[in-house]
Amino acid sequence: MGSEQPPESRSSDDDDARRPAGSGEDRRDTEPSDRDVPDASHTERGDSDARERPVSVDDLFELLARPGNRYALAYLHRADGPVPYEDLVENVVDGADTPDGLSAAEFRDRVATRLVHSNLPKLDDAGLVEYDRDDRTVRPTESTAVAVPYLELAMDQFSAE
Repeated sequence: MGSEQPPESRSSDDDDARRPAGSGEDRRDTEPSDRDVPDASHTERGDSDARERPVSVDDLFELLARPGNRYALAYLHRADGPVPYEDLVENVVDGADTPDGLSAAEFRDRVATRLVHSNLPKLDDAGLVEYDRDDRTVRPTESTAVAVPYLELAMDQFSAE
């Protein structure tokens, strides 16, 4: 009984209730938001249709929870185009304090590894950046601007401390 909305748009804790069978959409580590629009044409990472679908609020906040992602997105937002990966790493390292017990070189290596193997692929999957592994460049996308108000708030709060 009940809803006049189709199952794809109903609010539910059951992930499968919102996703039509056979949609071809990749499962993510997080629950999709009710604002997600299933995209049957998105079947693999890097598909241009994935870039046209807006990032969900839940996914955006999960990505922005990591300081490295915030520093990377803020740097890319200010960039005029593609940024060499090494420049992005240096910016993220410069924005953070080296943890006790690590040398600056060890910290830089950890940041670089995390960016390459975790952060940048997730930001790329969400459509917030374009990460070209072959050219070792990262560029902002039109969707990068979605994160800007939250980045400004976070960076303002960080600089006030």
